[in-house]
Amino acid sequence: MKKVIYIEVDEEITSIYDRIKNLKQKMIYLVVPRKAVLFQSLVNLKILNSKLKELGQTMILVTSDTTGKHLADQLKIRAVGRIEVNKMEAQEEESPEMRIQPIQARRNEVLKEQPRRFTEKKITIAELIKEFRAHDKERKNNDGALWQGLHSFHANRKFLSLILVISISLFGLIGYIALPGATIYIRPTFDNLDHTVNITLADKHKNQNLLSENQPHFIASEEVITTTKQTKIFNTTSQRFQGQNAKGKITIVNTANEEWELKGETRFKTEDGLIFRSKEGVVVPPAAVGAEGDLAPGKIVITVEADPFDMYSKTVGGRGNIAPARFTMPGLSKYNQTRIWGESLEPMTGGTTQYEKVVLEEDIEAAKKQIKDNLILTAKEELKSYLDSKNKLNHTHLVLLDDRRYLKTELLDLRISDDLEGSAREKFEIFAKIKAQGIAYDSDQLFNLLKEELKGRTHPNMRLREESIYPDNVGYEVIDENDVGGQIKITATIKGIEEFIIEPSQEAGLRLGNKIKEKILGLKVNEAEKIINNFPEVDAVSIKTWPFWTSSIPRIGENIKIKLTDGPN
Repeated sequence: MKKVIYIEVDEEITSIYDRIKNLKQKMIYLVVPRKAVLFQSLVNLKILNSKLKELGQTMILVTSDTTGKHLADQLKIRAVGRIEVNKMEAQEEESPEMRIQPIQARRNEVLKEQPRRFTEKKITIAELIKEFRAHDKERKNNDGALWQGLHSFHANRKFLSLILVISISLFGLIGYIALPGATIYIRPTFDNLDHTVNITLADKHKNQNLLSENQPHFIASEEVITTTKQTKIFNTTSQRFQGQNAKGKITIVNTANEEWELKGETRFKTEDGLIFRSKEGVVVPPAAVGAEGDLAPGKIVITVEADPFDMYSKTVGGRGNIAPARFTMPGLSKYNQTRIWGESLEPMTGGTTQYEKVVLEEDIEAAKKQIKDNLILTAKEELKSYLDSKNKLNHTHLVLLDDRRYLKTELLDLRISDDLEGSAREKFEIFAKIKAQGIAYDSDQLFNLLKEELKGRTHPNMRLREESIYPDNVGYEVIDENDVGGQIKITATIKGIEEFIIEPSQEAGLRLGNKIKEKILGLKVNEAEKIINNFPEVDAVSIKTWPFWTSSIPRIGENIKIKLTDGPN
């Protein structure tokens, strides 16, 4: 004896086991649809098989799902593609013998009409008059009864009013049960979905035969070339100092017990970062005991001159005309800077600020790099403009492969003045010409291919939210290249949102709607919303009833409508 049981896509193993455990048949055929919950886990299938073995039953899977067959093979469960049903022949019932009797053919005869006598009694005139009088009397009696009924109407008014009230109440009760309605607005549960596909961009000239086969993951590409030229004017940034450096005298103070030898060009720094240098080397005498027995530092006066630029590379010039100040010696350690230093007793003088701009080699090299970079960016935009014009002309959707490795540029010409370097000028210009080439492909073809791939990844009870899928959600990365064959392999990723199907016009939505209605018939609105919110397919819910004073869900399922919404109302 065997039993065939049909399993739903979203049916759990507990529900399947409850349906089987009380069956007497030992051979159980489970007809399982593709992508069923039962096939989503090897553990589910293993538990169900173990439970049925405990009951002494044998499970045979009937499915076309390759994943299910693979899981069944791992658990050594028999899986078949269809059920072999033995044809049952019905026993022929013994029918009574048909008795066939010959039909007697009579000769055609025309029956002659025979005269006959009427047996009805003839009505005399006297009887007619008598009958008329009887009807007239009956009419008068009826008129009298009518007037009598009108008089009795007032007496029965209260009774009629009672009947009217009862009728209205009955109609109200029927309307209360049958007429109220409810609309359930559901925002379905959603999830982010992404899928990655390997796609080959094949040069349409080198891969004509391959592209003619219309293989699914191959897209035609082509090389595009443009030439861009530019003349750009640059501001000269280098300066040549033409002013005078400030000069003056400082006293070097030595508090150490030994003399201190300083070489020429020794630096003396102010708190503002100005640098003054000695012109000659000197020996600073040590500290000595004075006439009064105290220790007097050794001192010497020297001439110093300010550097053209301070320690921050800014021009000094007239800024070197400083008031008397204290100077440190940055070439010494922090400790020795406390033992020997410089002091000026008079202001520094003679400093003037004056310089001119001059074009140096570093200015030219910086300008060349900048114009090349600008031309590369401009060349990319030129390629895009070229593709836009071509798309309008040919009604195509070509876009540039956005990868710097495939945006190749070649400097065709670069012109500068022969006497530019070292010349004193505020501005100078450079002319450059560059060739750019890139790879273009049809963006619509790529997007549609990825979109179809993504749809194939959705759950049977879910669908893709169309507005969540758009070309900006497509990303790709080049993973391989066959330069000889004109092929570039990319891995492309598309993102979207999948949500549970709510609309009753689709099978999954109809099943969900029926489940919801079964759970909430006759309940209060707030209770119904709590129950519906517990459904895994529901993210948010709001219920509106009619008439507005009704606070309960109708008891008739046909009076409940379910609608999709972006959010609870």
